[in-house]
Amino acid sequence: MRRLPLFLFLICLISLNTTFVASAADRSVLLVELTDTIDHISKDIFTDALAQAHDMDAAAVILILQTPGGGLKETFEIAESIDTSEIPVVGYVYPTGASAWSAGTFILLSTHIAAMADHSIIGSCQPVEIGFTGSRVINDSKTINALVQWLTERASIYGRNTTLAEEFIRINRNVNASVALEQGVIEFTANTLTELLSSIDGKMVKTTIGNTTLETANSWIRWFSPPLQTQIRKILSNPVLSSLLLMLGIFSLLAGISAPGYGAEVFGVVAILLSLIGSGFAVTELSILFIVIGVLLLVLELWAIPGFGVVGIGGIICLVIGSVFLIPTYPNQQWVISMAWVDTFLVVLIVTVILFAVFFLFLLYKIVEVRKKKRVVGEFVGETALTVDTLTPDMIGYVRFKGELWQASSDQIIEKNTKVLITGKDGAVLLVVPLDISPKH
Repeated sequence: MRRLPLFLFLICLISLNTTFVASAADRSVLLVELTDTIDHISKDIFTDALAQAHDMDAAAVILILQTPGGGLKETFEIAESIDTSEIPVVGYVYPTGASAWSAGTFILLSTHIAAMADHSIIGSCQPVEIGFTGSRVINDSKTINALVQWLTERASIYGRNTTLAEEFIRINRNVNASVALEQGVIEFTANTLTELLSSIDGKMVKTTIGNTTLETANSWIRWFSPPLQTQIRKILSNPVLSSLLLMLGIFSLLAGISAPGYGAEVFGVVAILLSLIGSGFAVTELSILFIVIGVLLLVLELWAIPGFGVVGIGGIICLVIGSVFLIPTYPNQQWVISMAWVDTFLVVLIVTVILFAVFFLFLLYKIVEVRKKKRVVGEFVGETALTVDTLTPDMIGYVRFKGELWQASSDQIIEKNTKVLITGKDGAVLLVVPLDISPKH
C-alpha cells in the first residue's frame, strides 16, 4: 500500500511524457500555394491559410510561389500579414523550373526564410506600363525609388543582399536558384518539400512573439485548400477572364434586348455579374465611360436610326476601347508584373474581344435587318402590283405582288400587264385600281 502513491506518480509521469512526445511528433507544417496573378483573392487565400495555421499550431507555413506577378497593393498586404504572423513563413519558389517574377519576388523577399527549387527564377521587378501599342518598362524616378527602398528594406530585415534586390527593379535583373543562393538573396535551395523541411529544421527566425526555432524535420505536411467559393472567385479574378466575361455579357445583353426570348439577355446579366465578382468591382472609370457610351450608341442605332451604320460601328469601337481600359495598368500603382505576361495578356484579350465584336456586330445587323424588313402578309395598302389577268367588276383575276400571285378585283376594267395600286383587302382578295387613278373615298 505504501508503494501505491509512487506507482501512480510514475504512471502519470509516463503519460505526460508520452503525450508531449506524441504532440511534438504530430506537429504539422501548412502548405499554401499562390499561383497565377497576385490579386485580392490571393491575399484572402493567404490570410485564411495563416488563420488555419494558427488554429492547428503549425510549426511553419510553407508559401509556394509560382506567379508572373500582380497587384502591388495586395503584395504589400501579404507582406504585412507575414510581418504580423506569429508562425514562421517560408517562401518557396517551387517546383523545379518555376518562376516568381515581379510581385512574386517582392513576396519571397518578405518571408522569414526564402528558398528556391533548382532552375527556378526570380526577378523582373521593374514596373510595366500598358497601352494600345503594347507594354514598356517605367523609369519614373519617383516610382522606382519608392519600390527600391521598400524592397531593399525587406531584404535588409532578413540579412539578404540589398544590392541584388535593387537590381531586380532598376535593371529588371533575373537570377536562378544557384545565383540567388550564392549572392545571398535566399537562404536555401531544395528540390522537394521533404528536402526543404529537413534543411530549415533547427533554423532560428524572429516573429512577432520573438525568436522561434523551427522544428520541421519529419513534420506532417498539410495542404491548405481554400473554400469552394474562394476557388471560384480566384478563377474569375483572372484579368483576361473577367474582362472577356464583361464584354461577352454586354454583347449578349444587347442581342437579348434586340431579340428577346432566346435567353441571351439572361446570359448577359449573369456574365456581367460574374465579371464584377471576379474583378472585385475594380473597374476603372475610363473603361466604364467608354462602355456606357458604346451601349448608348448601339441602342440609338437599334431603335432610333434606320439601318446599321456609323453610329453602330462607333458603339462597337467604344466597347472595344472600354475593354482595353479594363486591363490593369501600373500608372494607377496597382500592378507590377512580368513583361512577357503583359504582352500575352494584351494579345489574347484584344484579339478575343475583336472576334466577339465582329460576331455580335453581324448578329445585331441581322436582327436589325429582320426587324426592319416589311412584312408581306397584312401590309398591302399603298403597294403596287402587276395584273396577270384582265380584271372587270364581274370577274376576279390574278395580280403579281412581290413575286407571288394574288387574287384581285376591281370596280373597273383593267387590262392585263397593267400596274395597279392596292387600296385594300377583302379576305384573300386584293382590291386594286389602276396606278394612275387615285382611290375613291
